[in-house]
Amino acid sequence: MIFTKDIKDIDTNVNAIYFIHIPKTSGTALQSSRIKKLGHAFNIQGVYRTPDSLGGWRGYKTSVWRKYSYPIKNNLKITIIRNPFDLLCSYYFHGSKLNTNGKYCDSGWASVNYTHQFKSFKEFIIAYCNPTFKWHHPLLKQFLFSQLFDENNNCVPNIIIKYEYLNKAIEVLNKNNFKIIKNRHTRISTNKKKHYTEYYDKEMINLVYKKCKRELETFKYNFNGSVDDNYFILPKDLKYNIKNDQLY
Repeated sequence: MIFTKDIKDIDTNVNAIYFIHIPKTSGTALQSSRIKKLGHAFNIQGVYRTPDSLGGWRGYKTSVWRKYSYPIKNNLKITIIRNPFDLLCSYYFHGSKLNTNGKYCDSGWASVNYTHQFKSFKEFIIAYCNPTFKWHHPLLKQFLFSQLFDENNNCVPNIIIKYEYLNKAIEVLNKNNFKIIKNRHTRISTNKKKHYTEYYDKEMINLVYKKCKRELETFKYNFNGSVDDNYFILPKDLKYNIKNDQLY
């Protein structure tokens, strides 16, 4: 992988730019006539999710994610990643608060708090880091950025943007004709009142360090943020075998 502040080695004269959207990475903030947003999906077939009928988010009428497709040839693919500590905090605080009467609510991303009846962020973190806990979206628990990899273990995006440097990254992208503007109506959780670091105690920090060791080390993060000040990652040789849960 290459960590860099520019994308001079990337050919941006393409017919299409596709955006791969990892949950809770501010993907809705990017607006561009050149970028084709594909929503949430995976780069392999048959990925399970908890459907509405089994207590999942009400929009999931099937138990299988769709697979991304990139029909326009000569394309470029981009994505955004985020510090796992920060991402998990936004994952929990997304949407509304949990209903105490057990009725359906959009609490947590994809209604994770409703599905698992998490009553606190600590419950959420303990469950996420428990290897035997059956998560509502198993692959997002197996490896937080598993959406980026295909059946041949390849990392699909050509450019990975670090969320922490999104504004600076946009400046560079626009110099390369991406024509991006920031969406003023980006979804922000009203339940998250403090900086993510204030929601963790020592036990929770240690759990996430252990569970997300690969994500943290590979993409250069620690509890306090990015330990690398580059805006972009060019993942040329990064591979992950989803079936065997093995990162190369």
